Amino acid sequence: MAPVENQQTILNILNNLQGLGPLKDLFWTQLNYERINEPLSRRSWTETTRNALAEDPLLFAGGGQDNGFHVICARLASDNLLLGAERPVVSRLLQDHPYSLFVFSNRAQDRWHFINIKYDDDEKKRRMFRRITVGKQERLRTASERLALIDLEKMSPDLFGLSPLAIQQRHDEAFNVEAVTDEFFKQYREIFEETERNIKGLSDTGQKRLFTQKLFNRLMFIAFIQKKGWLKFRGRTDYLDALWETYKAKVKSGSPSDTHNFYSEHRSEE
Repeated sequence: MAPVENQQTILNILNNLQGLGPLKDLFWTQLNYERINEPLSRRSWTETTRNALAEDPLLFAGGGQDNGFHVICARLASDNLLLGAERPVVSRLLQDHPYSLFVFSNRAQDRWHFINIKYDDDEKKRRMFRRITVGKQERLRTASERLALIDLEKMSPDLFGLSPLAIQQRHDEAFNVEAVTDEFFKQYREIFEETERNIKGLSDTGQKRLFTQKLFNRLMFIAFIQKKGWLKFRGRTDYLDALWETYKAKVKSGSPSDTHNFYSEHRSEE
């Protein structure tokens, strides 16, 4: 499958990721990991760590020599994805599974964290927890791009095959926060400049820049509190999408008037 097609397929899976069915398709078919499906006992765990999960974690898939790299799925007992609950579970699993990707879901299995553990380069070798979040409120284009990078078929084995360490290093690269941040700001700048060019009614360059900055600051703030689930419009928590779809429906029905647009409609409601 061509890279672009594969990424689009991964994006489609992420957009419909509820339950283990789509996850099986993602890892076993699209990313070419070997299926394992082996429950991991929590019997020797501490009570607090054990009770963080709804059930035993699952050694879901493997890759590389002797399937030495593991993909482990864990379902939290909570309806929410709690970072404080995930961390001790990961620390316990790492004792027996040093080369791993950890996939956590909430109880309903409709929100997910893909967790990579990278060790800091200093002599203390501190663990760095890096996450990709998947759910209805998330923008998943970047997530699909990063996950496409861990396709086993794209990794080049050495003479002895593909080692678990080599797979771990590729995962470390895919979850590189700096690379994701750089790409975010690259796209942010492109959209910012396009918006600035298309502003009507302001002739002064400085005024256009200031207006665009204020607009983007407001949108970023709204996006932040929307992600927290603190905003609702007509019962929907995807606040901005709900506003936009309502506005498009008004336009289709002949309202608002030609002198209004999405910004002025909602700016006037403040």
